[in-house]
Amino acid sequence: MQLNLNNLPAPSFNQGVWPWTEQQYYPSTKISNISALPRITIITPSYNQGQFIEETIRSVLLQGYPKLEYIIIDGGSTDNTVEIIKRYEPWISYWVSESDRGQAHAINKGIAQATGEILAYLNSDDYYLPGTLFKVAEHFCKFPQTDLLHGMCRYVNQQGEKIGEQFGNIQTPEEILDLWDVWWKKRQFVQPEVFWTRRITDKVGLFKEELNYVMDYEYWCRILLTQGNIGRIDSELSCFRFTNEQKSNHKIKVAEELLKVVAPLIWSNQHKLNLKSRIILQGKWLYHINLNEEVKKSLISGDKKSLRSLKILILILTHPQILFVSNFQQRLINFLN
Repeated sequence: MQLNLNNLPAPSFNQGVWPWTEQQYYPSTKISNISALPRITIITPSYNQGQFIEETIRSVLLQGYPKLEYIIIDGGSTDNTVEIIKRYEPWISYWVSESDRGQAHAINKGIAQATGEILAYLNSDDYYLPGTLFKVAEHFCKFPQTDLLHGMCRYVNQQGEKIGEQFGNIQTPEEILDLWDVWWKKRQFVQPEVFWTRRITDKVGLFKEELNYVMDYEYWCRILLTQGNIGRIDSELSCFRFTNEQKSNHKIKVAEELLKVVAPLIWSNQHKLNLKSRIILQGKWLYHINLNEEVKKSLISGDKKSLRSLKILILILTHPQILFVSNFQQRLINFLN
């Protein structure tokens, strides 16, 4: 039997319609045999997000998906998070509130409990849109070779009002490693709209707990680098909420961690990248890190144009991959002027 508004506790407060006072069922017209639906495990890592987590929980439970496993891993919240979780405890497959080593550790703890064929994690300030899990299930039933699936993600403000959307466009390892002309050019995946198979987790392992900001990006990289198949759904699946406290606001630190993740992947011969693409990616990384830094130092030191030119020439001779960066000549002119 599908969960409905009458089964669940009345919401603590009403911020709108879905998933507070209105439920929208998604008819699974393309799946005749409900028993064929895959088991989907959703993991919510949480810490002191009491003002948002009830919306997250309700958006998962009110999907009405018959083979749902919902796991919440709370890091020992000191606000009203645990109180809210307990209100929905009868419909949560597993939950715990205890100190952990951070978000990636919480996700890994959830994966250790998971029994689903399809996995995803949904942060405690984000939420799913109606019908998401049925749409995901239909795709995996129709295209069982898919390893990672994403749809469109709606961007919302703190009040849940739509402020934009994102539809990723990445299919190859070379594309996901291209921070400069793909990831940072609005072709990236947004975490809450991504689902993947237990099969690929068994192949690539768990999330890296030493990463603080981009553990999801690194995980997607690993999936693509193992030749994982990428699927897309042309539909909004989830809402990514922008708040003042979220980690993604630390743009410089996020960029630094992304660059740190990418570096060994584009230089290691362990990964089968197209040779030309590898050289171009190395050139972009060297341009971003080495050449930009050399020019900055030269400007701070007050070097004359001739000396700055010599330093850049030496750097290029040492790292000729930089020559393959697009529009390099014009960029070089800008540096020298």
